[in-house]
Amino acid sequence: MSNGSTRAVLTAVAGNSMVTVAKFIGFALSGSSALLAEAVHSLADTANQALLYLGLRRSQREADTSHHFGYGQERYFWNLVSAVTIFFLGCVYTVMHAVEQLQDEHTPELTWIPFLIIGFAFIVEGYSFFVALVEFRRQSREAGKTFRTYFVETRDPTTLAVLIEDAVAVFGLILALAGMALAAYTGSAIFDGVAAICIGLLMGGLAWFLAATNRKYLLNRSDDEVNNVAIRLWQADDKVQHIERVNSIVLSPDDTLLMAEIELREEAIFSNMSDEEIRQAIRFMRKLGEIRHALEEDVSRIAPVTRHIFIEFTTPKDKPDNE
Repeated sequence: MSNGSTRAVLTAVAGNSMVTVAKFIGFALSGSSALLAEAVHSLADTANQALLYLGLRRSQREADTSHHFGYGQERYFWNLVSAVTIFFLGCVYTVMHAVEQLQDEHTPELTWIPFLIIGFAFIVEGYSFFVALVEFRRQSREAGKTFRTYFVETRDPTTLAVLIEDAVAVFGLILALAGMALAAYTGSAIFDGVAAICIGLLMGGLAWFLAATNRKYLLNRSDDEVNNVAIRLWQADDKVQHIERVNSIVLSPDDTLLMAEIELREEAIFSNMSDEEIRQAIRFMRKLGEIRHALEEDVSRIAPVTRHIFIEFTTPKDKPDNE
């Protein structure tokens, strides 16, 4: 999944970098607010996708003494930062500039060059969208889900972000082309300015969507699919009497932390044991419970912030025969 996501991100970064330069050149030659909006849009996308790549690289670091479960959530963090970047750089600046241009009644000088740049951008950003779409479809097939279901339930925000951004970029080009064409045909700057405002609002909606998508995974979101699998399998197991609770946290698209408390059936524990062995086993299990409770109380008393403690006992190693 990470290799495909990386390929989609790097393709988008390369494509948007070229398109950004071309659009700013077009704006310098024409003064079109719509073309400036698209230039800022591509600049925001480039910065955003560079942050996505940074998140991908940092999330792949191994667990260490400071981060026992790894750095998987870095991917969600940097995607959230990229959403904020799109909002302020893309939405706020673009709308403010377009409103100012409308107030000044600035009329763009639209020759064939800005329209040629829009066509070039269609090709580059269309290809980037195609790469992201192919990768996203591959991921949905691997997950055994339909495209629509995976779009809603995916835990990989990186490829989804590139896919949505490229789709919005193509739609933004259509708005820019329409605004510039109408401005050139009528000689009125209103159409160019309105197109720029629409592009800015489009980026604002994109930023909100990306922020909401990544926010939920930074709030210790549970993995309902894993929970349901665990509950289904354990309920069907004849050794399980009762499932007390099942908790999970999504750490990254490829990593889920699962915690559970399960009551086992007595016959599963005490089969092939004599009455005396059963009594000893019960005393042993009660002793384990007392030790667990005491260990939890010790930590909670000194560090009351530890509201959730999960202790797993390991089996004592066999002693050598000569001891």
